[in-house]
Amino acid sequence: MNEIVLEARNVTKQFGGLTAVDNVSIHLNKGEILGLIGANGAGKTTLFNMLSGSFPVTSGEIMYKNQDISHMPAHKVCALGIGRTYQIVQPFTNLSVLDNVMVGTFLRHPKAAEAR
Repeated sequence: MNEIVLEARNVTKQFGGLTAVDNVSIHLNKGEILGLIGANGAGKTTLFNMLSGSFPVTSGEIMYKNQDISHMPAHKVCALGIGRTYQIVQPFTNLSVLDNVMVGTFLRHPKAAEAR
């Protein structure tokens, strides 16, 4: 039997009078790899921003391991294990390549957990 890990239920995101995502439902099963394709302006990035907590949903809900994360801030969603990357990479210019890569591991470091 498939275990649903991440689920968006009828999510909508509006910016003023613009509806960027309209009543979308998807689910991701444990161990599954899922792709999302669509034309420019279809709302793919907005959906990922909602899933990662960067944007709250206007309506609907997002569930992660049976926990409602629809309005949870990005840093708390990230602490649960959901993160995203961006198409435009902007490394810290004052850090080495290794240090830039290590920035992504900070949240998982024991000392970082103490800071939360």
